Amino acid sequence: MGNEEVRIMPNITYLNRKTGMGYEQLMKLQYPIFLALLRENYILDLKETPEGRAYLEQIERLKVTTPDFSKLSQISGYQKAGGN
Repeated sequence: MGNEEVRIMPNITYLNRKTGMGYEQLMKLQYPIFLALLRENYILDLKETPEGRAYLEQIERLKVTTPDFSKLSQISGYQKAGGN
């Protein structure tokens, strides 16, 4: 067994338990499909606990890249560029 297979085995075992697919079936999946299955099952697991849901909410907030100007305007001393 190669080094690459050793590193991927925990993910294969996890997906085997979650999907019921065997080793051969999982290894024949296209890599993007394999990763999508892994991601979606992991998210479903996180949604099952309060801690997991809190974690998902936290990482969702981290993906926001635009400022919320309505919240910023509530901060004392904040002015929009060019504003008074």
